[in-house]
Amino acid sequence: MIQTSLLQSTHADLVTDAAYDFYGLRLATCSLDQRIKIWTLDETTGTWNNDSDWKAHDAPVCRLSWAHPEFGTILASCSFDKTVKIWEEGGVASHGGGGDGNTGSKWHERAVLSESRVTGASVRAVEFAPRHFGLRLAVLSSDSYLRIYDCVELHNLATWTSVIELDVQMMYTAPTPPPLSSSDMYGAPGTSVGSSNGQSYGSGVGNTRPGKREADGGWSLSWCKERTWGQLLAVAAGTTGVVKVLYFTDSRSHKTAFTLPHSTIGLTDSGVAPAVTTVAWAPTCGRRYHLIATGGRDGKVKIWKVTPPQGADVLGDGEWIVNQAGTFDEHQFAVNRVEWNVTGTVLSSAGNDGNIRLWKATYAGAWRSMGYIHTDHGDEEGAEDMQD
Repeated sequence: MIQTSLLQSTHADLVTDAAYDFYGLRLATCSLDQRIKIWTLDETTGTWNNDSDWKAHDAPVCRLSWAHPEFGTILASCSFDKTVKIWEEGGVASHGGGGDGNTGSKWHERAVLSESRVTGASVRAVEFAPRHFGLRLAVLSSDSYLRIYDCVELHNLATWTSVIELDVQMMYTAPTPPPLSSSDMYGAPGTSVGSSNGQSYGSGVGNTRPGKREADGGWSLSWCKERTWGQLLAVAAGTTGVVKVLYFTDSRSHKTAFTLPHSTIGLTDSGVAPAVTTVAWAPTCGRRYHLIATGGRDGKVKIWKVTPPQGADVLGDGEWIVNQAGTFDEHQFAVNRVEWNVTGTVLSSAGNDGNIRLWKATYAGAWRSMGYIHTDHGDEEGAEDMQD
């Protein structure tokens, strides 16, 4: 587990995301200061050393994702500046790549995906697909558009093409909610989310839907790590509180495989479930079922047990069986991130209460808390039960 002191000193500004590489020996972090830092673990001393630091975007950076190492040392980042950038470590710097803030860094900008600028929407989530589907990247914007990109030539990271573009919001059956509060996730007025030099990086003028303030919504996605059932992607977008799992075929078509049911408890005054802010699909590691974790603005962490249809493929007539395996409200405040360990047996969650909590199933299959760490004060009571 990463030291709390490292996260506290990672950036001068608020850290928005942290992502381990495939081997868990390197950590990429990003923050509101528009920078990305790379940390490397010294296995002999157990300390993390900062070996790269550069200005990556022109607005706060939202999310990071590492590609599988078989494709090289590649990192994707997305931002309120409405772009996705592809970074590669080593090699020759691209002409004009990286900007002045990247001078002297080992990381070089290889591509900029800017389709979201057409609608003026910030890019809120990005994740590389499992390696068996090639160098494929899922991107989700605050206008609830999901875009899937493929790298056309693996030896040339500048060649990306959009193979799928769909409006996730239009797939929901829930009614579009009216405008909600204007306070953002960081406690500042919603109209200034991601602002820099007086410019707003919130939902653009091209987004005319009601209830689409970024302060009240949630945008997250997570790929299924198991290749047996094809390309499955869990997507949460907007203020509906709905998580849909989409299935993609090689012919660029898609369908909804199943939807995680949302509870009627805790609905807003408009009858809409609180937004889902984070979703994580657990590695199966031989299990006959899948585990999907979600976190929301209502402060709840939920674990879903999902069983594939028996004797039918995902496009057949069989139905997925979805059961709620656990729900927890210890955070009390909005949950910013949920993440599984490499075997899908331990879940971590981070919330606006400043706590990082761990959850694990008992032998009877009931999920229980393993303890927590408070990021401001180090280990708290109960944290001694946590394991790496």
